[in-house]
Amino acid sequence: MSIEMDVTAKRNTKVTTNKSALQYGLFDNIIGYDDIKKLFFLSFESQRPIHILLVGPPASAKTLFMLGCMKLERSYFTLGTHSTKSGMLDYLFEKRPRYLIIDEIEHMSIRDQTVLLSLMETGIIAETKHMKTRNTQVKTWVFATTNETNHMLTPLLSRFLVLHFKQYKFENFLDISIHMLGQEGIAKDIANEVATQVWHNMRSKDIRDCIKIAHLAKTKDDVIWIVETLLRYNKTSNTSEKKQ
Repeated sequence: MSIEMDVTAKRNTKVTTNKSALQYGLFDNIIGYDDIKKLFFLSFESQRPIHILLVGPPASAKTLFMLGCMKLERSYFTLGTHSTKSGMLDYLFEKRPRYLIIDEIEHMSIRDQTVLLSLMETGIIAETKHMKTRNTQVKTWVFATTNETNHMLTPLLSRFLVLHFKQYKFENFLDISIHMLGQEGIAKDIANEVATQVWHNMRSKDIRDCIKIAHLAKTKDDVIWIVETLLRYNKTSNTSEKKQ
């Protein structure tokens, strides 16, 4: 399942208040991390925006937190690779989102990152275009993820509460896969086999791989066959055959 598909689904289930966010389980898809969940809820309830940045390797629950935040009303989701200064500014001026959610913020250009500096510090955004200037002030919380912070502006980084994630161990990966696939109607024995095959044979730590394979398989034998087929046609396998 792609991030874009997940985003569309989340936009259909907005919650309107902090209390309802707790009631309807904003982060029910995420196993563990109760302390981080609490930090998010404290941020939601803060009188002034407290911005949160999740740092860590792929497949470490970062994006799941962002998708959970998308249930909040007046939230705007963007991928760092897809954002543009003009597009983001237009949205901020027109929609005045309460929550700006950015996945893979490290891929935003320096120009785009500068847009966030004033927004996060003072709430003021301004733009001069075609000899015309517009400015406004909004109260916006910024929640973001990144695999690394090397490509982020230091002043921007300092505006975040920064939390570093570790990569899953197999036991965590198995529990989370079974939980998430169960919510999508996948039987536990199939989910168990999928997670085991993905981790040990595909050597992947990406929950998305589990979701894709689980929805193709009807039996555990199907799971094994699908993984073997994917491995047979992956880039590494093809490269090895050419060398021979």
